[in-house]
Order: sequence, then C-alpha cells, then structure tokens
Amino acid sequence: MPALLSAISTHRIAEVNLVPPILIRLAHDPTVDDYDLGCVERWATGAAPVSPEVLAQLARRFPGTTGFKQGYGMTETTACVATHPPHLYGFEHGRSVGTLVAGTVMKVVNEDGVAVGVGERGEIRVKGPQITPGYFDNPAATAAAFDPDGFLRTGDEGSVAPDGQLTIHDRIKEMIKVKGAQVAPAELEDLLLGHPCVADAAVVGVPDDYAGERPFAFVVLRPGGGRGVSAEEEAMERLVQHVKDARARDKWLAGVRVVEAIPKSPSGKILRRILRDEYRKSVQVSSAKL
Repeated sequence: MPALLSAISTHRIAEVNLVPPILIRLAHDPTVDDYDLGCVERWATGAAPVSPEVLAQLARRFPGTTGFKQGYGMTETTACVATHPPHLYGFEHGRSVGTLVAGTVMKVVNEDGVAVGVGERGEIRVKGPQITPGYFDNPAATAAAFDPDGFLRTGDEGSVAPDGQLTIHDRIKEMIKVKGAQVAPAELEDLLLGHPCVADAAVVGVPDDYAGERPFAFVVLRPGGGRGVSAEEEAMERLVQHVKDARARDKWLAGVRVVEAIPKSPSGKILRRILRDEYRKSVQVSSAKL
C-alpha cells in the first residue's frame, strides 16, 4: 500500500484504477492520511461490486474528488458493456455500473426468459459488436452461451433504474436458496461491511436440513477490535444479531466465522468455492469428533 500511495502522490495521478479489495483498504487503512492525494480526481474500478458502505467511507475520506466510476463486462464481451459517463461520476452513483456503452443492446429476463420491468431483477443478456461470436472449436458451449435471439447470457443478476443505470446484484449461480427464496450473498456482505468491527466479509450458502440452504458468513475483523476466542465469539454474536435486526428471517445467518483474509482472485472476485470447501471440511471434522 505505501508504494501505491507514494506513486499516486509523486506522479500526481488524476484517475486511479484499482480492483475492489484495494479500494476497501483505501477506505480503512490509516496510512492513507500520510500521503498527499489531492491530485486524485476520481477512483475507478471494475471486476466486482463495491458495497454502499465502502463507497460512503471513500466519499468521507476523499471529499474533494469528483468521485468514482466503474465498468461492467466479462471475457466474452471483450470490453465494457456499461460504464459511468462523465455526468454520473460520483460516489452517489457507485452502486450501479453506469449505463450501456454505444452500440450495445441489453435485456433483463426472468427464469423463463421473459423480459422484466424497470427496477425488477433478472438475468442480464447483452448483444453488440464487442460480444464474442463464440468459443473456439466448441459449438456446444457457444450454443449454450447465447439465447435464441442471439443475446449473450451473462449469468449475472441485475436490474435497470428509470434513468438507465444498471446495477449488478450477484451471480445467479451464487444465489442462496432458502426455502425457495433467493438470497443474494452480496446484499448480506454489504450489510456486514457496514458494521464497525468488520474489515471484509463474504457470504456463502451452506446445507440446511430444514431450509435447504442458509447463508453463512466469513469475516475479517478490523484491527483494535480485540483478539482471542472470547473477543471473536462476542463479535460473531453481534454480527448474527446485526443481520437479524436488519433483514427478514430467510436472510438470517446460520453462523459466522472469523478468518485472517477473504480468498479473492487477482481481480477482486470472492472465491466462494474455497470458503464452501473450508466450511465443509470443518463440518466433517466436527462430525468425526462426535
């Protein structure tokens, strides 16, 4: 972090593009105050959503900037599908990924492939000149990736606001199915990141005999919050109650585990498979001890 902050300050960088985990560190790291970052006009990111809580923390820490922008795309789109245009630069718009880039067509559909209304959630499907024509030498994968109208199935759940801004809610395959209800891990992660004792968080679905699945949280505690078994247990109890106070029963946590770090890809995506494997192994160990 010091090397990054020093480079920004020394070279007077106006727009800084960072992956979300580094933005989270910027919001919390006390060493940021040791550097002159007045040159920064805006922060930019992509690859993974940034929670409203982190955006609010960044806005408080960097009040003199024009704020924030991000883009949305994937390997198969070869470039952005959406991004913030200049008039939408600002932390207040940071929960969205902006509006569609020129030449791009999008629809948001339900599980039956029927288009949903403004503000309603569904799978994002896109078409445009930047979209790949398919996977090399793999016609089966290509056929599965596109719908009958030629739109790429992104696998992302999103919604479109009346002003055209697109918000990404989560990966459809990551949705936690609690008694038939769809629970987005990102919603609970945003809530946990808003708690003063949490530095980072990830939520995964774990098996439950009654509900089918339930959300389970992995959290990194902020420095100064106390260490040791009793302090961590107290923090976990507070976080379980925090979610109960703020969300409906189907979103209540099955449990919380304190970890040193949340596993993420280089681009900042949470590696939920690793967390699910860790949970599964811990359950097996507990069962073996009984």
